[in-house]
Amino acid sequence: MRSSRASAPTPVPTPTVAGPTSGSGSGLPVFPPLPAKRLIICPQDKSGIGKSFVTTLLYDYLVDHDANVRAFDLDYANATFRRFVEEAECIDIDANRPGVLDRLTGAFDDADVVLADNRSCSGSGLRRFFKETRLPELQDELGLMIVFLVIAVEDKDAISQIAELIDVFQNRVRWLVARNLRDGDNLGLYMNSRTRKRLAGYGAAEIDIPFLAEITRERLQCANLTVGRGQSSDDLYLLDRSRCVRFHDEMDAEFAKAGDLLLP
Repeated sequence: MRSSRASAPTPVPTPTVAGPTSGSGSGLPVFPPLPAKRLIICPQDKSGIGKSFVTTLLYDYLVDHDANVRAFDLDYANATFRRFVEEAECIDIDANRPGVLDRLTGAFDDADVVLADNRSCSGSGLRRFFKETRLPELQDELGLMIVFLVIAVEDKDAISQIAELIDVFQNRVRWLVARNLRDGDNLGLYMNSRTRKRLAGYGAAEIDIPFLAEITRERLQCANLTVGRGQSSDDLYLLDRSRCVRFHDEMDAEFAKAGDLLLP
């Protein structure tokens, strides 16, 4: 995806409240028209918080809703996301070659949504890419929206990492928080954190990732299946397929809460 002219930095649009002269008396937020393309990245680099699992769930949602999507796994050495989504392409984010991450924006030549799962311990690579390219400032010119998909778990380090990302990107990207409830519904550290308040100030959307039986998750992993594909796979037992159907329906409803961020 190419641009031929320079662009002044433009912050991500924030909602305004509709008044009597806006054509609506509901008082609901009114957003400007949204860009036609989405760059959705899971930017955290902390391992063990469910990044790849959530990214596979989102991939299922995008495909189910007929999005023209290209997927990337930035962990070339341990490509968990690509193991479940064979269509995903691998990028070695740690390769010492200029422009290696340019493939993300180049993918918009034939896609409307680009979805990328980051590698553990490689967050600095993404930050360098955004800084050197000024990609957040080029969103209007390129006709795209950058969405950061961050995973909230009951872990201080994970929450601190989200806070560090907010420090850098603030309102220059849009934020989607996936609250991973795999260990229970109590996310007190995140729910009561200053990080969550800051995200709310930037208009972040929040969704829940409900619990999926561990035995079913293990069988999905053994068969290299996403939840969506597990619904009808002969590699799973009937009860596992039924759990996948329930979980898939729940996730469809959750992602729909942030549909404007995810679907062009």
